Amino acid sequence: MKLVAATLVARLPLSACAEAETPNAEPARAVASEPKISPSIPVNVKEAYRRPVDLTPYIGKYPFEVVGGHRFLDHPAVKAAIAAAIAGSDARAQVVFADNVLGVPIVRVTGGRILTWRGARRAEDRYNRAVVIAPEGMKGEVCIFEAVVDDPELWFATWHIPASRPR
Repeated sequence: MKLVAATLVARLPLSACAEAETPNAEPARAVASEPKISPSIPVNVKEAYRRPVDLTPYIGKYPFEVVGGHRFLDHPAVKAAIAAAIAGSDARAQVVFADNVLGVPIVRVTGGRILTWRGARRAEDRYNRAVVIAPEGMKGEVCIFEAVVDDPELWFATWHIPASRPR
């Protein structure tokens, strides 16, 4: 009998929650810990460098993690550096980090620049991309590697650097 009474008492508050009306409820607010992703908009180099840029907070993070409102490749300075390095939009479209790719944490390499790398899942040895950039968002370079055939002598990597910089 006590078990039946306890069950009924436990169900009363739950049914009251389901019937409650909240016509004047305020919209939910974002919690401070929730990352906010800024919209990905095309940006030119001049706009990207209007304010000082510091990409060092991305070191140790994965390329898809949000830092300061942007994922690494969505950061205006990084997008501008990639656009300056790769003239063709088809090649530029290959430098993305989608859910189905293999990525590793962003690292600082010799010379102080920042490197991010990604490879095609289950084929990372054949198709991979790398972006290396200075912490202040300048001197961006992109490498696109594709091994379209089994003969290693026919594999190729293309480094893209801005045309305004000497090779």
